[in-house]
Amino acid sequence: MGVCEICGRIGEVRDAVVEGAMVQVCSRCSKHGNVVFIPKPVALERKKEVESFEYIDVIVDNYSSLIKDGREKKGLNHEELAKAIAEKESVISQVEAGNMKPNFKLAKKLAVFLNIELIENVESSKEGYKNINFKDSSLTIGDLLKKE
Repeated sequence: MGVCEICGRIGEVRDAVVEGAMVQVCSRCSKHGNVVFIPKPVALERKKEVESFEYIDVIVDNYSSLIKDGREKKGLNHEELAKAIAEKESVISQVEAGNMKPNFKLAKKLAVFLNIELIENVESSKEGYKNINFKDSSLTIGDLLKKE
């Protein structure tokens, strides 16, 4: 229900462009302009999540021994392996010693070149997560840090 901006009639109104201006008009006055149909937004139904877990990639725990064994099987030293995969020799030494964990890019390079499995796909549970209403004005940083 609304008021026609041309004749003042109370009733159903619709948007129309009359002489270049957008106005609300009744059905009788709509002939004086072009009626504009503005589609109303449709609420999309959200799908509920069925699974309570997801798969994530992680680097295996015994990466250093796998890399060392793979390098030795190919008969390479640190310098030759580093040149072959375009990395620094010190990085290869650190990774083999277990002092530095390789990032995924380096792990993939080493896995392909040495033909070993360094990355595994692990199932991770989402049950530990809880829904937090961030619009709640009483929410504190401590609330976010609590583990329940």
